Amino acid sequence: MAGKIIIVAVICVVLISVSAWWVAQRKPVPLWQGENAVERYIEIVADGPVLHYQETLFWDENQFSQIMENQSGFQSAQIEQFNKKYNVVADNFSVEFDEENKTTTLRCDVHGKEYAENSYDLLWFLNAHGLDLIYDFTKSERELSWAGTIDNINTIIVFSFPFPIDHCHGHVWPA
Repeated sequence: MAGKIIIVAVICVVLISVSAWWVAQRKPVPLWQGENAVERYIEIVADGPVLHYQETLFWDENQFSQIMENQSGFQSAQIEQFNKKYNVVADNFSVEFDEENKTTTLRCDVHGKEYAENSYDLLWFLNAHGLDLIYDFTKSERELSWAGTIDNINTIIVFSFPFPIDHCHGHVWPA
């Protein structure tokens, strides 16, 4: 009887070991913002006291397939990483998956960054990426834009406003 118990125990250990090895061999699903993304587009649109944040990540076929296998885990991780990275008051989170274009899009509304009517503090975002509105961004009448690399990912960032703007290093107000 003791011999049978030992054999069963050995078989269980072998099965668990093989299962653990197989799981370790699979490439993990990228669960944090931008990990292994091919390209990134971030747009922040001012709308009264709210800043509408949208980040679209472009993936290759293999990466997107892995994301689709764990959509809820990916979605939760995206929201968690946003909150950790920016530490702002935000709500109305959503993550969309576009299978045709192999993209994911995180959307949310950021509150409490309007320091006067139509005047915005953008340092919460800029500091997280080491950027400065004066030195790094191109200004048009109602937008500030930047293109470059963040975390080895080609990134485009656009801030849009419903009025002509002026700005300093980290703040925007009506012209």
